[in-house]
Amino acid sequence: MGNRIIIIASEHELYMRSLTSVEQWAEIYEAKGVQDALSHLTVFSYHLILIAIQQEPEFICQFVETIRKLVSAPVMILLPEKTKERMTFVEAGADVVLEEPCEPEEIRLQAYALIRRYNEWGSKEKKEDGGIVVGPLRMNSLTRTLYWYQAEISVVKREFDFLYLLASNPGRVYTYSQIYRIVWQEYPQDDITNMIYCMVHRLKKKLKDVDMQAYNMIHSVKEVGYCLKLHNE
Repeated sequence: MGNRIIIIASEHELYMRSLTSVEQWAEIYEAKGVQDALSHLTVFSYHLILIAIQQEPEFICQFVETIRKLVSAPVMILLPEKTKERMTFVEAGADVVLEEPCEPEEIRLQAYALIRRYNEWGSKEKKEDGGIVVGPLRMNSLTRTLYWYQAEISVVKREFDFLYLLASNPGRVYTYSQIYRIVWQEYPQDDITNMIYCMVHRLKKKLKDVDMQAYNMIHSVKEVGYCLKLHNE
């Protein structure tokens, strides 16, 4: 099927009919709540986030803002009743805001359109030269090359994938679980913290041989994970 949707919703009739309208062409995960949704978004990739919770507008806006700090996937909000604050949700980061009464077919069409645009955008990005530039750091995912200024640094696959992950979103902290899932492409198991630490230690040693600034750009966040940040940022 390919497409994956995470739904955060209260139990009501419209939600159930809407779910039926999209589950035929997408894999659905029904979050058990806001915290469960945020936990999943930090580990798994989704093509659409559908929010249909009966909460105060301020709460929903804060939830959307938090999501926007984690992922770029489109967000659709289904409001339980008419409101004059639709623009507020869009400003918070939502892509589509629908109001009840709303036919399941409308939800299905909007969801399909959002996922299609998101996939097209992702395909376009992948067709580019695969390059990332962060200060003196230059990486290319197609040629699997890594440069610091003009010096090429030889790294193994997991070292490259780890650094490319951090460089793709400078300043964002990736948890040990996220890093393991993306770099190792496996579900976290055993002592992943030590495994990641050893890999990072080897990588940083290679960076240190080139430049201390390169060595220092990988920041360890105690008991959480790692991020990339240059001193002049």
